[in-house]
Order: sequence, then C-alpha cells, then structure tokens
Amino acid sequence: MPQAVAIDIGTSGIRAQLIDLGKGRPVRTCITDRNPIPGANVMDHMSFAIEYGLDLAHSIILSAVHDLIDRLAPDELIRIAVCGNPIQLSLFEGIDIRDLAYAGKNKLEEEGVEPIDRIGHVVDGAGLGFPGVEVVIPPAVRHEIGADALAMMLKSGFLDDDMCMVTDYGTNAEMALKVGDRIFTGSAAAGPAMEGQQIRCGMLAGPGAVSDLVRTPLGWRTKVLNDSLVEEDGPLINIRSDMVSSEGLQPKGITGTGVVAMIYAATQDGRIEEAKLRNGPIRITRRIDFSEQDYKEAGKAIGAIRAGHLTLMLRAGVDPERIRTMYMAGASGTYVDPVKSKRIGLIIPDCTTVKQVGNTSLELAKDLALDPSMLDGLNKLRDKLVTEHTMFASSDVFSELYVLEYGYWTEGMPLNRYRRTLERYGAEGYLDREAPMTIEKPYSGDIRDIGESLEVVHTETSMTASWKCSGCMTCVKGCPEGALSFDEGTFTIDTGRCLGTACQRCRENCPERVYDYSAFRLS
Repeated sequence: MPQAVAIDIGTSGIRAQLIDLGKGRPVRTCITDRNPIPGANVMDHMSFAIEYGLDLAHSIILSAVHDLIDRLAPDELIRIAVCGNPIQLSLFEGIDIRDLAYAGKNKLEEEGVEPIDRIGHVVDGAGLGFPGVEVVIPPAVRHEIGADALAMMLKSGFLDDDMCMVTDYGTNAEMALKVGDRIFTGSAAAGPAMEGQQIRCGMLAGPGAVSDLVRTPLGWRTKVLNDSLVEEDGPLINIRSDMVSSEGLQPKGITGTGVVAMIYAATQDGRIEEAKLRNGPIRITRRIDFSEQDYKEAGKAIGAIRAGHLTLMLRAGVDPERIRTMYMAGASGTYVDPVKSKRIGLIIPDCTTVKQVGNTSLELAKDLALDPSMLDGLNKLRDKLVTEHTMFASSDVFSELYVLEYGYWTEGMPLNRYRRTLERYGAEGYLDREAPMTIEKPYSGDIRDIGESLEVVHTETSMTASWKCSGCMTCVKGCPEGALSFDEGTFTIDTGRCLGTACQRCRENCPERVYDYSAFRLS
C-alpha cells in the first residue's frame, strides 16, 4: 500500500509521521529531541547557514530527515509533505535564505540578492535523496510569514473568528491578531525555554518530561508524560520546604509547560518575590531542579511573548479589552495550563476563551501528504490573505516593552515603571486585569494522532575536523552543551547540541588560537 511521510521542521525539533494513504491516518510517529542545525533559535540557524555555508546547513537538516524516515520504515514511500517557517523549509530544500536575513532593500541590492517567491510547489525528491518520491512544500504568506504561520491560522479556526489572537508558543513564538478583515502578524524570538531547552534540566515534550504541577493538601504533585505522551502522577514536592517524595512516574527533565507551572507554583508559595527566585534551586528529584538562572531564561521568553502580544494590539489600535479569544498552538500551547499561563503573562489578561489546538504545522503537512492538490487552494488563500507584519526587531514599541520585560524578569524591576509606559500607550491597567475564562481542548496531546507508536530520538548528526594542536582539551572541556568531543586526532561536534554562532566558546577558549570552526564538515 502506498505511504507518505508528513514532517514538521520546527526550530527546536523535527516531527515526522508515516501516513497510510489508504486509511488516511498516521501509522507511527518519530520526533527528534532538537533541531540538528547548530544554534538555539532560528536566528542562530540562519547565521550558521550564512557564515558556514548553505550547503552545510542543508546537508545537516537533510541528514536528520533521512534518519527519521529510515526509522519510520515506509514500505512504499511515494510522497513527503513538509511544513515549517521559511528559513527551515529553505534550508531543507537548499535554496537561498539571504533574502530572509536582510530586511533592508539597500542591503539586498548591495549583496545582489533577489527576493524569492516562496509559493507552494512540488519538487522531485531525487534532488533531496528520495528518488521516485514527490516532495510537497506549502507556501509562505510573505517572506516573513511562513507556512507554519499559515497552518497556525488555518488549522486553528482563527481565520473564521474575529477579535482574536493565535500564538504558537515555540522558540520563535509566531503570533497573529485578527480585527475584522485585518490580520496583524509578528514573531518574537522567545528562545527555547518555552520548549524546555536552555533550561539546565530541560527537555522537549517527550516521555519523562515534567509537564505540570497540581496543588494538593500535601504539596505540588508533578505531572510526567508517559510513553504515549499522557500525563501521569510524578513525585510530590513541597516548594516551601524543598521536601520531595519519590513515588510516581520518575521524570527525566522539565519541559516548557513544566517551567510555566514551576514559575506559577513558586509564585503562589512565596519562593518568587520581586521577580526573583529565593533560597536556591527548587528540587524535583535528586538530579532535577529549577534554578534562578532557569527562572531568568524562562522570564526572557515570557517577556518576549507578552511584549509581542501588546505590540500587535497597539499596532492595530485596538483596546486590549476587546480581544477575548486566544488560540494556543504548538506543543507548549497544548500541554500548558492556560490558567497558570495567564497568571504569568503568556495569555492576554482580557481573554475569556482559550482554545488549545495542537501542532497545526504537522496537521497541515499531513493534509498535504494525503492530498497534494490542496496546494492550489493554499496558494490562492495566501494571495487573498492580507496581513500587516511587524518586524519586532525594528519596532520601537516592541523594543521599549521588551526592555521593561527584561528588566522585570532578570533584574527585579518594579512593575510601576511598566505600568506608566502602558498608560502612555493608552493601555492602562493591562498588567492588573484578569477575566474569567473557559478552556477548550479537543486533543490530549499536541500531535492529534500518533498512530501505533511514538519514538523520540536524538539526531545522530555530527561534523568532524582535524588540525595540529597540543590536545590540551580546553575547547572540549569548555563546551557548555557537551557537544564537542575528541578522539584519535579528530574533533567531532554533535550538531544538535551545539549552540553554533551564538556561542563559539570552543574557538574563543583555544589557548593556541588554532581552533577552526569553519573547517568542520558533515561526517
């Protein structure tokens, strides 16, 4: 029976499903624990590709996709459908990304870069190492608004609603606001904390992840995802006293939703005062805890999202009190508790209805895997979809709001200064309002149907290089992610763990100044 593979190429990981075309449903699912390209966010991935070569970045991501498809073991693969943001899909396809990197027209002309129309299309899989397979790639709405944002708006119900907002609570936090026929979009570089990364004991939403905390008379009961991504009771913790019981499903780490729950619980029990985590790390098990640095890292992500929401509403000139419906997309948006999210600033305070809609990017990829003729309709939709995009990086409003958020979460800045700024923008009382809300969650997990099984893997993608040096191992020992190793004269980088251009400690720490990151090639 012919089969297809649907793939969501996300900034923090890749999700793939084997699809039975006869039955029209997934057979099994395989996901990676992170994106294989070095870096912690899409800007890092883009910088890596530009600095070290599009071909290298293309080879890395393609190698990971091949590994996933090999693990899914299709009997008769005839089609692959992918979805993701413009940078990830361009790197997968191996097309230029410089038009995405340079916002200014003068810079594009100076570099001789022609903007690419990323219309939905089908390519021959032979060029990607899949002979005899067609590869379906959906359109970007505009070069800043990718297929994942189109999926977020289309598969959530957002386009059929009004006075509403949708956000994919991931690394880049794509968001859209709908006011009548006008749609305002933006993407906040929130960082990977909302998906459990760059947290010391963090992990993606997979088996063994602490995904929530629930108050009980004896303390906070952790909720841990089992092998089917269903929550089970984990250890009981007392945040005030740091007493921990060991019963329940034992966790392996904390995912993004668990981070949100931890901040909420610590605030409720007085461990967080004046935006600072007091009295050291909060213990979950002997090996897993939540630290002050973790709190600050998460706070930067929460602040970026809240500043993004406010920026779009101010750009639209709409009173925030009129926006009553919030669609939450992505893994974090599905598993997180909306009540806790709202209390810490991830959901707009005047929202009265929350709809948790899951991984919409994978759903659109699955639709295209089943029916590639949908491309025509998507291309027509993107031409009709008039959006007003705000580049947060160049927005004075976002910059001012995020500076305040950053000061609050990392320096303990009092909120009064923030309140005064919002009064100047005509958003008095925004930080202090809280409306009752109803929650709609039609699916238990972010992946609506995993099929017969779910496998979470670490991408076995590595780069190697060699040069003459003393072998002092300073570079290896100084790698904060443990991504670098040395054996028999060869340095090896685990690309999925490497922070790429955002770090470079390996090169900076080399006492002989011979370390050459640019020498690495896919092994």
